[in-house]
Amino acid sequence: MIPSIRDLDDLKTFVLVVQERSFTQVASRLGVTKAAIAKRIQGLEKVWNTQLFYRNTRKVIPTRDADLIFQKVITVLENVKDLENSLANKDELEGTLRVTCVSSMSNNFVSEIIEKFQEQNPKITIQLIVTDSLLDLMEESIDIGIRVGTEVPPGLTATELFKNRVSIVASPSYIKTHKQINSPKDLETHNLLYLDLHKVLRFSGTNFSLNDVSRIRNFLSNDAASLVQMGLKGKGVLIRSFWDIEEAVQSGKLIPILGAYPLENFGSVWVVHPNNRTPSRRMMVFRNFLESECSFKFNR
Repeated sequence: MIPSIRDLDDLKTFVLVVQERSFTQVASRLGVTKAAIAKRIQGLEKVWNTQLFYRNTRKVIPTRDADLIFQKVITVLENVKDLENSLANKDELEGTLRVTCVSSMSNNFVSEIIEKFQEQNPKITIQLIVTDSLLDLMEESIDIGIRVGTEVPPGLTATELFKNRVSIVASPSYIKTHKQINSPKDLETHNLLYLDLHKVLRFSGTNFSLNDVSRIRNFLSNDAASLVQMGLKGKGVLIRSFWDIEEAVQSGKLIPILGAYPLENFGSVWVVHPNNRTPSRRMMVFRNFLESECSFKFNR
């Protein structure tokens, strides 16, 4: 269990010990004795019924349980800070936000949006966890996730940022040196570069799916960036989410093809957060900012 609000000093001490890895340094920072720090930690270990640190003569090392508890305690302390700020009528946002997304999103728009948000809110620290794995937001104490999907997983509150349109493109060099593509059927004679999860998508106005016209695929990868690089080098026809190749299309490095037969959308891009956690003010402000920026960038 998490201690009550009257034990906030103990929680702050726990956080400092995790960060400093030293009872002595934390005692010096707080102006108390090393024995007082040890007593607070022992009290928490008793309340939580677990060992929090391995101790030796030089430093203390958090246990696995301490690492898991740490992010939850940080969330508690930041929510208390939000409450204090609201009661003091402070408009400036403070604290930490943990955000996760896949690498292609981080590279193409999320990092840029975070930079703009922090310019307006300089006291906000953002930890961006970039991974192609679907993390458990509650278990990892993550405030905001940005995900692609056709459905919202249970336990999450979601807001649609934009439709995940999938584009068909090729480099100018590829178009010049290969057979013309006028219909989806023509793709059968071309090397196709796409993620396997897109193979079920259908071409508008036809009975064909991407899988139906896939006769040649000499490079397969679960890494979107590798597929994009192959497309840019003229190694085949690239099928990718539009936001991942928008800059290359705008610069003429990739050219849209088969405009009369667009692929159906692959779900949407969502901003999600756990629905059993009360959102902090800074989280809500960041979510709204993300929605606004994505609407301007992608929904025009």
